[in-house]
Amino acid sequence: MKRSTSPVPLTCWRPSRTCWASRPRNRSWFLTANAGALGATLRVDAPEHVEPGNYAQTLTSHAANDDKATASYLIVYTDENQDSYPYAAHVAALVSELAAARMPVRNVWLVTSTHWTEFGTDEEHPLEQITDSHANAAFTFFGSATDIDVYNPALLGAWAMPVQAPEGTEEDIEEACAAWAAVLDSTGTPDSDTARSIAGAFQHKMVRDFLFRETITTQNGNFTDVILGTFTARPDWIRVDRAQAIAFELMKAVPAGQRAPMLALMGWLEWLKGNGTQAGRYLKHADTDAPGFRLAGLLLELINRGSVADVARDPETSYQRHNN
Repeated sequence: MKRSTSPVPLTCWRPSRTCWASRPRNRSWFLTANAGALGATLRVDAPEHVEPGNYAQTLTSHAANDDKATASYLIVYTDENQDSYPYAAHVAALVSELAAARMPVRNVWLVTSTHWTEFGTDEEHPLEQITDSHANAAFTFFGSATDIDVYNPALLGAWAMPVQAPEGTEEDIEEACAAWAAVLDSTGTPDSDTARSIAGAFQHKMVRDFLFRETITTQNGNFTDVILGTFTARPDWIRVDRAQAIAFELMKAVPAGQRAPMLALMGWLEWLKGNGTQAGRYLKHADTDAPGFRLAGLLLELINRGSVADVARDPETSYQRHNN
């Protein structure tokens, strides 16, 4: 999306990547949603000098770029006006405008440095309720909270039973790839049995390699070329984002010690996007989860040498081009 020339100070517009418990900085996060899945995120600064109607119309026009959105959410971060509800007129105008645009606001939250509450209510909740939640863990995994560690095993739970890796037969590979493709091409999250089955497939080295390759629809077929990011065309970056989201769900289905393949997948996909620092953090956590995990080590070598994936270098195929 091109930078807006509107009076509303837009900071970014991208696939959803926020964190519930970021320190308030007098700004709001606006999120679109479709069928229970988050769509895109619009971050805006405080609208002190913007008329509520103009504010609402501008944000709604940007939200309309997500043509699949059927609902929306708003999070207001501020420590201002603690005796009332800050920017209440702007919130009301936005709720009205989005309802008319068929993207009704499902909820509005107010987050301060000391508590959070549903907008319009007086019941305050401690921030720990969200900083320790699966929701915040998920948002953190998607990379916006740079001051929070990217991986906290405690937030994923510790009671899942280990999964069994397949034998690695040709039939195992075909079944795993079909199940992986079905999940990536669907919406929502896989059920527990499906998640555990796919997570189990990731435990077998050869099956895992095929699953990595099949994540990229424009891959050349050769596993080495795919891992090195040398594709013949622009990847389906929406599918890549989906793969990262599903990898997070798969990690909740297995105990610590079996999460390394999914962490490696998330790190590799971040590297393909050109996010080397974030990629390195995932890969280091993969090695911690399963010490000596070879794929994580090989990918870390690439990053430490300053290697950038070809797909990230080419403006026509890069993730940044996808988000603009």
